[in-house]
Amino acid sequence: MSQYKIFMSNIGYARGFNGCLKQQIFHSYRHIYCPISVQQEVLLELKGIIKVEKPDLGCLIEIDKGSFNSSFFNQIEHILDDNYPYFDIENKYKEIGYLRKFPIFSGKCNAFFSKTNIPYRKLFFSNGTKKLIYRIELTKNLTLFFSHFSLSKKVRQKQYQEIKALVKTEAGEVLIMGDFNAFQGFRELSSLLDDTNLKVINDELVPTFTFYQSKYAIDLCIASSSLIPRLNLKIIDQTFSDHSALLLTITQ
Repeated sequence: MSQYKIFMSNIGYARGFNGCLKQQIFHSYRHIYCPISVQQEVLLELKGIIKVEKPDLGCLIEIDKGSFNSSFFNQIEHILDDNYPYFDIENKYKEIGYLRKFPIFSGKCNAFFSKTNIPYRKLFFSNGTKKLIYRIELTKNLTLFFSHFSLSKKVRQKQYQEIKALVKTEAGEVLIMGDFNAFQGFRELSSLLDDTNLKVINDELVPTFTFYQSKYAIDLCIASSSLIPRLNLKIIDQTFSDHSALLLTITQ
């Protein structure tokens, strides 16, 4: 039996915030200007996790390919090596829009990297500010949708409906991974899960995001119910981010 591993991490633009309130206060300047040395230290830790876990595919949320407050440092180039020759990085805002032109937002992206050359498409929500959706064809019968959903509950409910419509066009099995920002719990996901065969793989009691004393399960994997017997989800602590990473192993 073979295995296929998918790693997903919100790296918070490599600013090194781990959810500690004191850190947010004393290092708040990193939101405006983050030194390259800080970014390099974060990315070195991230590469260490990748080296240990050896995923076949990596999906990254909040990565910067060069904007004003990151000193125009291209973070994806600091992560990749010969083990992952295939990748894509894309601005997470509207495909054609004013935010892409602003120096602060121009480099704000999501990305993926892969050991093999896999088919993918870039889609965009019609609702919200963060619009990018990656559709990655893992096999002819298995599709991954990967995105970063809105902080606004009203907007992300509309986005849930949009991605639900995309799922329903797929003939095969489906995975959805991303930062769902479901701060009110899994009940928020009912509009996405209803009238589908989709199930949340995460345990709601195991948080993936920390801010001060608050903890939430918002970095999630949702899958076709037929996939569940073949899936194993591991939550990985990241000392450089207020988000934990996900490692999804698919037994083939």
